[in-house]
Amino acid sequence: MTKIEAITIQADYPLSGTLTYPKDAEQPAPAILIIPGTGNSDRDGNMKRMKMNLYKDLAEYFTSRGLITLRYDKRGTHQSGGNFHETGVCDLINDAADCIRFLQERPEVDKDKIFILGHSEGALLAPAVHHQIPVAGLILLAGAAEPSEQLFPRQTEMALYEIEQTKGFKGWLFRILKVTEKARKQNKAIMKKIMESNQTVMRIKGAKIPAKWMREQMGYNVCEYLSETTCPVLAITGEKDIQVPPEHAHRIAEMVIGEAESHIIPGMNHILRKYQGTHTILRLIKEYKTQLNQPICPELFQKIDPWLKKRINH
Repeated sequence: MTKIEAITIQADYPLSGTLTYPKDAEQPAPAILIIPGTGNSDRDGNMKRMKMNLYKDLAEYFTSRGLITLRYDKRGTHQSGGNFHETGVCDLINDAADCIRFLQERPEVDKDKIFILGHSEGALLAPAVHHQIPVAGLILLAGAAEPSEQLFPRQTEMALYEIEQTKGFKGWLFRILKVTEKARKQNKAIMKKIMESNQTVMRIKGAKIPAKWMREQMGYNVCEYLSETTCPVLAITGEKDIQVPPEHAHRIAEMVIGEAESHIIPGMNHILRKYQGTHTILRLIKEYKTQLNQPICPELFQKIDPWLKKRINH
């Protein structure tokens, strides 16, 4: 049996979250904080017209294994306070650290066995959270091991490359109109404008841009925190992940000071599902939507289970 509790974490702004714990488990019990990826998905990992339940499914799995889990709505999203567009990377790190403090204060939680599971951007931020408030271990899913100023432009360049490779009349038209050349110039101009500004939020061509988050993200280097990480680390990426280089899982393990383990799971993609085809950046959302009813890749849990068991029973 699982007990589910709606909670509020007192951070800079109140953060709304869900605490799940095994009803009949021995207490205090080990706990996992789930730090979500980029964007304004809710605590369960759902976005508008894209109901994945990624973090809900992860939480339920760990609870079934006897662990307490905490997942939360990020600042300025859903039931949490604050303004999402005004939220920077440092704010996200501080909020996650406040979530750890919340767990430390719960009598049901074993304070010496609190772990962080970070997915995507959450995996980038988790080492910085550990630097601020040490935890028993980090599980980094679909993380990266390079400065963000290299990671994020690469994703944009992949999309432009796919446009350049378009065949037929559409490809010919793209080349005649110099679509990618214009896009590169436009992106460079926009980034220059954001980086030279001190505005928290900007409007560019009618779109609201989280300028503070972008500036802080471009200045963020996860490697600086990985190289100071002393707790055990488990880094896992899917072989079909095209949002981060899969081999970075091994690079993460090489960078940390403490004991580390890394795996690349065959066939697994960025949303932790098995994918048979070849992903493309331009059609990625459509491709993800075809997988919403699929379960999380079982091989992922086969790697996490023994790693966690070893640290919990240590």
